[in-house]
Amino acid sequence: MTVVTSGLSMTANASPAAATLQYGSHGWGVKCVQEGINDWASRTGRGWPLQVDGSFGSGTRSWVKEFQTRSGLGADGVVGKQTGNSVLANLQGDSTWRHDCYHYVPSTHG
Repeated sequence: MTVVTSGLSMTANASPAAATLQYGSHGWGVKCVQEGINDWASRTGRGWPLQVDGSFGSGTRSWVKEFQTRSGLGADGVVGKQTGNSVLANLQGDSTWRHDCYHYVPSTHG
């Protein structure tokens, strides 16, 4: 499955130094990942599977792996820069989420 990213603009104040997010992580970066996966899941007929609570538990890890697989990425359940790029591209529901999340999700945008 291809992740659609057309029509999205990347902000110049992204944070390529944001920490990798993985099982056990907490905070705004995890909320951003959960919101991005929910946006993607909703658009692809998978509902709204994650509670946006900022806690990277087993449910978030499972959905990160699903997202990675469907996006053609290595499915390790860890949000590094490449997965972060796709998550940020999928934050479409609210431009405030996308703008704010560039500071908390690892990516190659800078």
